Amino acid sequence: MCKTQVLSSKKHTAITHCPGCNVYYVWHNNLVLSFSQQDFSNFRKIIEHAAFGDTSLPFPDQKDRILLRTPNDDISFAFTRKELESFKGLLNEAVYMNEVYTLMRTEPGTR
Repeated sequence: MCKTQVLSSKKHTAITHCPGCNVYYVWHNNLVLSFSQQDFSNFRKIIEHAAFGDTSLPFPDQKDRILLRTPNDDISFAFTRKELESFKGLLNEAVYMNEVYTLMRTEPGTR
């Protein structure tokens, strides 16, 4: 695995990026997903437009959760409303921080 930069992290989730191979990693509990830049952007758009109220369902612990597919159809995230909002915030923060790191790596006069 590459040497990655942490773009955002909170409690059980971290989002990192390898500038060398341009791969994004989403670490959530014991699950790690890897994305190309385009796939990460698409994943973020899907999460951003997820509507909790329309698609949530009760789980055995009596909490409502939304199921969000990952790139592997057999694996899904299950988020409560609060967890979903937190995850959306982490994804947005990761995009912002990646822009900051990209600007820091860009040599003066090449912008």
